[in-house]
Amino acid sequence: MTKKTYPRSRTLSMLHTSDCHLGTSPARRQEAAFAAAIDLAISEAVDVVIISGDLFDHNRVGDDVLSWAADQLARLSCPVVMIAGNHDAHPETSVLHRFGPHIQDLPVTVLDSLEGTTTHLPELELTVWGKSMDDHHPGFHPLDGLPDRPEDGWCVAMGHGLVMPDETPSYRSSPIYPSHLDTVDWDYVALGHIHRHQVVRESPSVVAYSGATAESLEGEPAVVLVSLSPDSGVSVSLRELTPQPVD
Repeated sequence: MTKKTYPRSRTLSMLHTSDCHLGTSPARRQEAAFAAAIDLAISEAVDVVIISGDLFDHNRVGDDVLSWAADQLARLSCPVVMIAGNHDAHPETSVLHRFGPHIQDLPVTVLDSLEGTTTHLPELELTVWGKSMDDHHPGFHPLDGLPDRPEDGWCVAMGHGLVMPDETPSYRSSPIYPSHLDTVDWDYVALGHIHRHQVVRESPSVVAYSGATAESLEGEPAVVLVSLSPDSGVSVSLRELTPQPVD
């Protein structure tokens, strides 16, 4: 597939993370990594933060965890866009419903449609698409329903699932087959679910797992910084984090 050229007038910087798994354990290793990710977003003055699923470890996390997570996001001066993952999937009992009131006054957008939906951030000339899941099963395809990209600006698609090596039907849940990626014409596909960072492909679109916030760098905390430049295109950099203990 030959990638069409679309007009963009500005460079964007984006922090991409996923599988934060807040509320995993009393040790709060995941919380420490997430706070360090917010610190990095602030120090790098990123334009947007993308969380591609599993902000929370399960749907039973306490309200104290929800309040803490909202306080961390409130430290940012940029918008945040996120989707549900398999740990905080979006049925009626999803933790994200309880999280909503905590973030109602923040520039945080949860793309919660099961069919997929877009949000447009005009000040950034950025469109983000994502699809929520109500169940993690082989019939759920995270990128199904991705629309044609807008003609102008940067476009980022989000998905939470498992990239498969070929088209062989799989029993694995939330599979992303090569054919799902072959026709994607969006600039960057921000994936979650795999806990180690990896760039899946660089053409026709850059597709990458950020890895889990607390262990994406060979088991150590890290996040991905993405630069979207009209001159040099899309580049991905894995950045190590230095978490501090969280009380």
